[in-house]
Amino acid sequence: MMKLDKHRDLDLSKRKSNTRDKIQPEVIKFDLAEIKKHFEDSIKDIEEQFKTIDLLESKDKEKIDYILRSQIVFLGGSLDFYFHEITQFGIMQMYDEIWQETKPYKNINIKLGTILDVLKGEQDDSWFIEFINYEYSKISLISYDSIEKAMNMIGLHMYQIANKIYNYEIDRKERVTKLKERMNRLCERRNSIAHQFDMFHENAEKKPIHINTVREFIEDAKEIVDVVNELMLEHDIVKR
Repeated sequence: MMKLDKHRDLDLSKRKSNTRDKIQPEVIKFDLAEIKKHFEDSIKDIEEQFKTIDLLESKDKEKIDYILRSQIVFLGGSLDFYFHEITQFGIMQMYDEIWQETKPYKNINIKLGTILDVLKGEQDDSWFIEFINYEYSKISLISYDSIEKAMNMIGLHMYQIANKIYNYEIDRKERVTKLKERMNRLCERRNSIAHQFDMFHENAEKKPIHINTVREFIEDAKEIVDVVNELMLEHDIVKR
């Protein structure tokens, strides 16, 4: 009887191990073109939902509004994932001594338990990208402030993004203010949908939503990512 129990335990352990391996895939180092494509593919999937909206009749407003809200949530997720990948890319460029180290990079906190195997010579360089991937996967990068902090980590600054978007049409301080408003507008609406089902706290009624709002959010996100990608390419050339 004991043998049967042991055999069953071993089978369960084996199944659990296999499951865990599938949940934690090997971390891949993507280049800037691949990272940009990940975002573009996500946007393509989001924009594909406009075709579904076109097929629905105007009387299906509830269904249409549901799709529009889901697009905003997915758009926030796409932007979040893009900035995670960009931050990870920049950090690894510094780790590989391709880019100059920034002060925030030098101040990254790593627990002894994380690098114990490295100190013993029992771990290769893959530990660091796995550590960065895990640490940043826990951080939301949708709001202006969170993205600003991530960009500072890799040596980029929000005023550089704002300068390219507004092309010096307005003074520097106002450029950054306008960029912050645009980014936080998407973040706040995404959070309202994801956390409060897009309802007013005062009366529990759904907030109004329009297809043009979603299209504007998408265009804002695409413009920001295009500019960040351009800056990253320039940064990569200068820092090499």
